[in-house]
Amino acid sequence: MRYILVVLLIAAAQTPTPVPTPSAQAQAAACTSPKYRELDFWLGEWDARAAKAPADRPANSSVITKVHGGCVILETWKSPNYTGQSFNIYDRTRDKWHQTWVDSGGGLREFWGSLKDGNMVYEGTAAAAKGQTVGDRTRMTFFNVAPGKVRQLVEHSSDGGKTWKVQYDFAYTRKPPSTSDSSQ
Repeated sequence: MRYILVVLLIAAAQTPTPVPTPSAQAQAAACTSPKYRELDFWLGEWDARAAKAPADRPANSSVITKVHGGCVILETWKSPNYTGQSFNIYDRTRDKWHQTWVDSGGGLREFWGSLKDGNMVYEGTAAAAKGQTVGDRTRMTFFNVAPGKVRQLVEHSSDGGKTWKVQYDFAYTRKPPSTSDSSQ
């Protein structure tokens, strides 16, 4: 009898407790408020070019989609010898947007922001990198220029935000929808 009791206790301890999941209705309604759509102007497939890049330089590619039931905006960036992704979400508990950036160089950055005058403005404190000190700040603004056009301006401050220098400035142009060959 003791043996059976011990076996039952061990089996009970090893059985995972089910994690409650929200109902399908709750999941569908989770991220439907207008706040979750503030960055929708960035959705799509884009060619991204540095503002001062030569016209004959190939464009970088950025694909922006909604994932996880429309709660997360996922960016997938590709350029020669470099890739990265950002995960953007409206954090309703803080009433702010959050972006986490990761890349093929082992980079990790985090930003917090909000919509200002129709543009998304993120700020973050960078980890110390070569030539920077801890506490250097980065400001990243996505300008909703026009349908099919977005500007991403990234600025750096090493004096706590008193002065800012342009780190990079990209013009995003929406790629035309791909057409499949229907003659097959």
